[in-house]
Parts: sequence; structure tokens; C-alpha cells
Amino acid sequence: MSAASTPKVYIAGKPVEGVHEVHEHVSPVSTYVKVFVALLVLTALTYGVSYMDLGAASLPVAMLVAFAKASLVCMFFMHLKYDDRYNVFVFISTLLFVAIFFAFTIFDLVQRDAVNPEQDTFFRMSFGEKFGFEPPEPPEGEHAPAHH
Repeated sequence: MSAASTPKVYIAGKPVEGVHEVHEHVSPVSTYVKVFVALLVLTALTYGVSYMDLGAASLPVAMLVAFAKASLVCMFFMHLKYDDRYNVFVFISTLLFVAIFFAFTIFDLVQRDAVNPEQDTFFRMSFGEKFGFEPPEPPEGEHAPAHH
């Protein structure tokens, strides 16, 4: 293909030369094989931990293993380990803002009955009826809301 027929790539309105040149990968294939084996081991660990009775530690252990797997994928398969630190900053900032979004959503779900106790009781009753659970008994001196 001649230089005249090579399509130009524009970034921020300016032409960029040599975008499609052949380049080598930063990591050797052996690194990817090691990461793949580590991901398989961590997946087996996740499966094994799911059958252990760890009580309250089950969720933190599962999250720790998931964090390790996600870190490996981000570092090696997304090339963040060898990339510009700005891209790492943008990626981590995005994860932080998603975590903040989920935190505020969870706060809303946790406080739902404090805002509207009748709606909360109705939700729990309809959920229980749908899945065959017994609806919770109302506290002493209160009556359950009537269905409309």
C-alpha cells in the first residue's frame, strides 16, 4: 500500500502518522500463560471457598479473591501495568466513582423502611408471598397495612 493511499487517523483534529505500524507486544507469551494459570487457580479457590463454612468471613474472602483476579486482568490483559500512569489513574478513578454510586444506592435501600414503613412492609410481604416465605409479623400494637 502506498503512502498516498494510507488512510489518515485524526486525534483531536490533528493527523497522526504511523498508527498502523507493526509493533511487538510488551509481555512475552509466557507471562500470559502464567496469568492464565493464576486465574484458573484463583477460580478453583473461589469454588473451594464456596463450600467452606467460613461464616461472616465468606464475603470478605470471596471479595479478596475477586479483587486479585480483577487486578491480574487489568494489569496484564488490559496492559495497565505497562501503560501510561494517567490511564491507570483514569481507570481507578472510574472504579472509585462507581463504588460511590453503589454506596449511595445501598444507603437508599437500607433506609427505605425509615422513610416509608408501610411500603417496606408491603414489599417484604409481596416478596415473601412470591417466593413462599412467611411474611414478617408486625410489631406489638401495630397492624399490618391493608392491601388495596
